[in-house]
Amino acid sequence: MTASSDSIRTVLIDDHPLLRQGVALALGQAEDLDLVGEAADVETGIQLIRETKPSVAVVDLTLEDRSGMEIIKFVASEQPGTAVLVLSMHDEDMYAERCLRAGARGYLMKNRGPDRLANAIRTVHSGRLYVSDAVAQRLLNEAVSPMPSDRGELSCLTDREFEVFELFGTGKTSKQVGDTLGISHKTIDVHRIRIRKKLNLQTNADLMHYAVRWVQSHEPSV
Repeated sequence: MTASSDSIRTVLIDDHPLLRQGVALALGQAEDLDLVGEAADVETGIQLIRETKPSVAVVDLTLEDRSGMEIIKFVASEQPGTAVLVLSMHDEDMYAERCLRAGARGYLMKNRGPDRLANAIRTVHSGRLYVSDAVAQRLLNEAVSPMPSDRGELSCLTDREFEVFELFGTGKTSKQVGDTLGISHKTIDVHRIRIRKKLNLQTNADLMHYAVRWVQSHEPSV
């Protein structure tokens, strides 16, 4: 199907080829949506956005090299004309608000149908937020009557600390975490100390055990 000149120019950044193929097929059925590029990692995704300047970037959080959160923050700071829609298997209860705070305009679980994806793209392109009813209600409640979060103590971690915590939870060593995030071992040690303090954990072993249990309990169902 040939896209019209006023179609919503969209890029997809996800490291699963089959998902990209399915999304491309779904978007190809919509006359007002035009998929102009695909990428599987952060560096290629950022370059793709720079080159194509899309209206909407559909981004997964877990990519081949690093976190999709880096793309969200890049777009917010350098490409404000692009709206980011997160398409993820991760539980929205933990991730949606974190992504919105970083600059995303919407969050959609991958277990939704293609019609939901198309509508989500149109929604964020129009300047509105796209989230589930549950997330929208929680955001409204917090705006009307702010109160401490009851969604777990991990909400106190910064985005970088949360990334470090997650990587520890996958069994990576400090060196491996540093290599993955492109930061030094000493910086990882600083993050680890701060995470332990915020989570009231006494030792590094306590942190590793807690992180592993948390990651295992939040693994997306297939």
